Amino acid sequence: MSALSELLGQANAAGLSARAIARQAQEAGFSINHDTAARYLRGDHGRPDEETLRAFASVLPVRLSELRAAAQLPAEETEPYRPPTEASRLSRRQRRAVDEIIRAMLEPAPPAVTELGNRRGSGRSGTGSEGRPGQGKPAQKAPRAARRGGAEPPSK
Repeated sequence: MSALSELLGQANAAGLSARAIARQAQEAGFSINHDTAARYLRGDHGRPDEETLRAFASVLPVRLSELRAAAQLPAEETEPYRPPTEASRLSRRQRRAVDEIIRAMLEPAPPAVTELGNRRGSGRSGTGSEGRPGQGKPAQKAPRAARRGGAEPPSK
């Protein structure tokens, strides 16, 4: 069970059902359904969004900062992002691109690959050093001059 689900279980000392939590959150203006509430209570959930955490904080006796910390998110409360006034000149497509950049910045970083062999897919049979089928042997190292960007010395 996740730390977030454990915290929600502790905060739900009154033993409210997922339906009751969802109903109270909806009455407070949040759009959480009982299935979502149930998944969080039993620990079967993904990365929570801000609205879900706010919904739980509005119903259960637990602070939003505690929920964020349990979900391994920044605990400080911030106000909603408001772009600068110049952003009104952006096209719809540009606005969607900015939204995607913001979402990408908030996604957890993938685990770092420390070994070159892991990144190139070593260990998979039938693939070469670049992970492409049909290239069974590793690529040859370029001559030193070519690696530095200089001309290759004439061969004898």
